[in-house]
Amino acid sequence: MITLDSVSRLAIINKKVSMRIDDSETNKCKKKLMLEPKEFEQSIEYALANDCDGLQIDTWNIDDNSVMDFKLFEKVANQIVCLSITNINTTNVANFEYIYSLKRLETFYCQQVNLHIDFARFSSLRNIGIFYNKNFLNLDKLEQLESAVISKLTEKDMSLFSNWKSIKTLHIYQSQIVCLKGIEDLIQIDTLVLAHNRKLIDISSINHLDYIGEVSFEKNSKLHDYSVLAYNQNIHNLFISDLDDLEFIQGMKSLSSFRFWNCKNGDLSPLLENPILKDVYFTPNKKHYSHTLEQIKILITKRDNA
Repeated sequence: MITLDSVSRLAIINKKVSMRIDDSETNKCKKKLMLEPKEFEQSIEYALANDCDGLQIDTWNIDDNSVMDFKLFEKVANQIVCLSITNINTTNVANFEYIYSLKRLETFYCQQVNLHIDFARFSSLRNIGIFYNKNFLNLDKLEQLESAVISKLTEKDMSLFSNWKSIKTLHIYQSQIVCLKGIEDLIQIDTLVLAHNRKLIDISSINHLDYIGEVSFEKNSKLHDYSVLAYNQNIHNLFISDLDDLEFIQGMKSLSSFRFWNCKNGDLSPLLENPILKDVYFTPNKKHYSHTLEQIKILITKRDNA
């Protein structure tokens, strides 16, 4: 029997509106619906009818009169595992507290969101991507979190994350951090990316980890001296965009892969002095470099075959 409710859903499915279903680029969700605020109610019905498990809400072009009633989230609370919201504040949303009805939410991305969000109320949360806001609550309580991308962090170190005992992947961009204090508590960390953190100067705490698979330092403008890593025994794959010299490389006991963009003094010979290092890549080949990339690769191969 066809009910009025099912007829209305079919009408929504067949109506040409500016929302579309995308196959997720990652494994975070299977079917993601991209929607605009002016069609919020229609979109929720559409998501319900099409078994969408992901929602992406973009409000960059929001009409001043468009208000999204988050109470509608209750309709899809049992299917949404991924939510992405951008440029949202109190004028765009009614009944914001119903966002917590998404009990299955595993992945939450929020950019330019000026609202009080209590992250601890998402009991299934495993992945976050956020532009940090002082109104965000209980980020330190996310003990089950597995991956995080954090931009604009105002903290001076990483102590806020010290309870993230399950975190495996952590990216920090454009933050105010000065040092990495607190990272030693991230016992499951495998991948760390630090990029465009203009005040970062002290990375010594990374040496206190037992293991970290991959570390990336990109364009942290005050960080050029990496001598503190000279006797590091936990980093296996390392990328550094800009550095003064490579002397520290020869003492890194676990390093198997190293990539960089620019070495100031140009002496690449330390790359040949680390017997563990197998894979090297840099670009471009610069005139002041002591070796080309091809020469380094040949010499490493000869060394290993000797």
